[in-house]
Amino acid sequence: MTCGTSHRQRRGMALIAVMFFMLLAVTGVATFLRRATVDGMVARNRDYAARCEALARGGVHLATGLLLQDKLDEAEFGLAAETREELWAQVGAVPIVTADGGELRLHIEDAGSRINLNSVISDGAASHEDLSEAFLAALLDRVVQEIPGADEERSYDIEELARNLLDYMDEDEVRIFGGSEDDYYLAQDPPYRAANRPLLSVDELALVEGFRPALVDALRPYVTVQPIHDAAGINPNTAPPWVLALLYHGTGDMRFASEDTVRDVLELRENGAILCSSETGEDCTSLGQAVDGEIFPPPGFVSDVFRVESVARYGDVERTVVVWIDRSEPAEPVWLAWDVR
Repeated sequence: MTCGTSHRQRRGMALIAVMFFMLLAVTGVATFLRRATVDGMVARNRDYAARCEALARGGVHLATGLLLQDKLDEAEFGLAAETREELWAQVGAVPIVTADGGELRLHIEDAGSRINLNSVISDGAASHEDLSEAFLAALLDRVVQEIPGADEERSYDIEELARNLLDYMDEDEVRIFGGSEDDYYLAQDPPYRAANRPLLSVDELALVEGFRPALVDALRPYVTVQPIHDAAGINPNTAPPWVLALLYHGTGDMRFASEDTVRDVLELRENGAILCSSETGEDCTSLGQAVDGEIFPPPGFVSDVFRVESVARYGDVERTVVVWIDRSEPAEPVWLAWDVR
C-alpha cells in the first residue's frame, strides 16, 4: 500500500467520523427541540387548563348574579314567571371574550324546561296513581321509539317500566301489583334496595329495574329530577318544542300535545305572550288558549332551580362546569350539584 493511498484512507475515515458526530449532534439538537416544543405545549396547555377552569367557575358566579337579579326584578314588578325573553335565558346567544383571549359561553335553563320525573310523586306516593302510570308509560313509549338500532334493542315492556319507576320512588316497599319491591334489587351484585324517595339524578334511572343504558341516555334531553321536592310540571314559557310535545292533557282521554298544539304555544310565545294557568288581566295569557283540558303533571311557571352550563375556552383547551343553582333564598343561593368536565 502506497503512502498516498494510506493518507486518503485516513482522510476518508476522518470524514466518516466527522459526519457521524455531526449526525449525532443534529439528532440531539432535533430531539432537544422536539422535547422542548412538547414541553412548551404541555406547559401552555396546563396554563390554558387552569385559566379555563377559573373562567368557567367565574361564569357560574356571573350566572348566579343574573338569576338573583331576575328574582329581585320579579319581586319588584309583581309578575313572577320564567320566560325565554329574560336576560339569563339570552346570555348564551353571544360568547363573552376576555382580554387575554379566553372565551366564555353560558347556557342557563330553568328546571321547568324539562319534565321533572319527581313530579309524579307527591308525599311519598304517586300523586294520581293511574294517571302517573299512564303518563310515564306514554313518555317511555315515545322515547323508546326514538332509540336507534334494531327492533330487539327497543324491546321493552313499557307498562312494567312505568310501574317499576313508581315502585322505586314511592315510599312503600310493596309493588303496585303486590310482592316485594326489593326482590330484584337484592339479587344484584352488589345488592341494594329500592330508593323509596324522589330521584336524586337522571343517572339514578340506571338503577331502576328494566332501565337499560340506551333508554336512560334517550331520556336525558327530555327529563330532569330538579327540584327534588315540590316538583312541578313543564314550564310552557321556556320548554323547547320536543318537551312541549310532552304536555299530557285532555278531558278524560289524556294525550300528548299535537304538532298544532305545540305550534300554537310557540306562536303565543313569539308574539310576546307570557303564559300562565289562568287569565289574570293583561299581564299574562291563559295556557288554555292553546292547550285544552287538564294537564298532568300540572305545569309550573315559576322556578327557583336552574341548570347552568359554563363553557370556557383558551386555544384548543376547553373546560365545562355544570351546576344546579337554587335561588329560593336570594341572600344565600345554594349550588345543589357541581360537575367539572
